[in-house]
Amino acid sequence: MSRATTHNLPFILRKRFVIGLMCFFTTSFSGVGCELHAGMEGMGFGFQHPLMQQHLAPKRDAVIGLRIDRKRTMQQNESLDIPLRFTVPPSYEQINVDVTTSDGLALLSQERFKINSAMGKENISFKALSQGTHELTLKVYALKSNVPVTYTRKVKVIVS
Repeated sequence: MSRATTHNLPFILRKRFVIGLMCFFTTSFSGVGCELHAGMEGMGFGFQHPLMQQHLAPKRDAVIGLRIDRKRTMQQNESLDIPLRFTVPPSYEQINVDVTTSDGLALLSQERFKINSAMGKENISFKALSQGTHELTLKVYALKSNVPVTYTRKVKVIVS
């Protein structure tokens, strides 16, 4: 081999290496691209594409939203109002809330009330009778598409 031919050898090898890499990557990743765009003529996305998968996921059922403080601190013989905020989806009906307290608390508001609106607020009033850790329990009974459902919320009340 002449000196001119051996001088061009690294260039020829680099060129073949680059062409080989290009062929490898185009054949390796073209299958992924086809999977994501196959079968949806005109839309651009196939069923395997993440943007299409979000439409195939099952819908979650709406639940009654209940927001109330989970923990309260108060003094003995003190009275307190805790707001219960609620949102009710249209598929629920005949919603009743039962409120119970442990022995160290006295309930001042109603023991049972109805929820008749899609959203609102109801104050739960009680008085601390003795020191210690006590509990306020809310049980929500409703019918969802004529099937009974129950929700429970508890408030920890620390009396000093």
